Amino acid sequence: MKAKFASVCIGCGDKISPGKEILKNSDEKWVHKHCVDDADELP
Repeated sequence: MKAKFASVCIGCGDKISPGKEILKNSDEKWVHKHCVDDADELP
């Protein structure tokens, strides 16, 4: 899904700009698409 609003990624702390690809993480919070993949690899 593409972000509709500017926000902050709780996965990496960087800005999420409108139009960037985002997904919900395991805590149901919006993060960058690549931050979900990183979180899934953690124990």
